[in-house]
Amino acid sequence: MAKKDVEFYYKKALELLHKKEYDKSLELLEMVIKIEKTYKPAWSCKGIIYMEKEDYPDALKSFENVIEIDAGDTLAWYNKGYVLLLMDEFDEARKIFEFFMARHENKNDDFFKFALYLYGKSLYNLKNYEYAIISIEKAIKMDKNFKEAIELREAIKKEAAI
Repeated sequence: MAKKDVEFYYKKALELLHKKEYDKSLELLEMVIKIEKTYKPAWSCKGIIYMEKEDYPDALKSFENVIEIDAGDTLAWYNKGYVLLLMDEFDEARKIFEFFMARHENKNDDFFKFALYLYGKSLYNLKNYEYAIISIEKAIKMDKNFKEAIELREAIKKEAAI
């Protein structure tokens, strides 16, 4: 099978993902990976599907494969941090978000804004309220209507009596 097949099956897998037909999409992604083991989009897509299915260990493995293929893929780092947070691995998530924010080029995009929020959420769960609030405030400064961040800021203030 050729590169043309990889792209064909990948596009079909994406269509199935958008229809929430996760298992069928995963089957096609497995075919893609058998043809081309280092096809980053397939690994990323698998990670997203596993996140949707709440299969966090497999999501983590998928994003780690993307990082193994391309350590400079900041969105793979972001996704890895997010999965770690969902797995209640707060300190590891914190480290990954620090890494992401230091390397992500666009400090004004939604990924950076959400990374600030998720980093703050990690710190909050580690009971590091002082730094959590700083990160959350930065996220809110980027988006004054960032509902989740505003709610987390209030929870931090209440819990830490700030």
